[in-house]
Amino acid sequence: MDIPLKVFVTCPIAELKQVGAKLIAVSANGFYELQVAYGANTHTVFLPIAGTALTSSEPILSPSPGFELER
Repeated sequence: MDIPLKVFVTCPIAELKQVGAKLIAVSANGFYELQVAYGANTHTVFLPIAGTALTSSEPILSPSPGFELER
């Protein structure tokens, strides 16, 4: 995973539901550091890892035809 990464954030504590943001860092103290746009301004937000879901805004590319995984 490359940081910074564009993500969608869901965090009930902060009342965020699928809000676009940029992941700046993952703290060893249990927090995500994110930049979130509110209106015309961008704010730094620290959210707990335990109560936050992040979804990458970039889709996973489909494997080429004929690509197989050994299981």
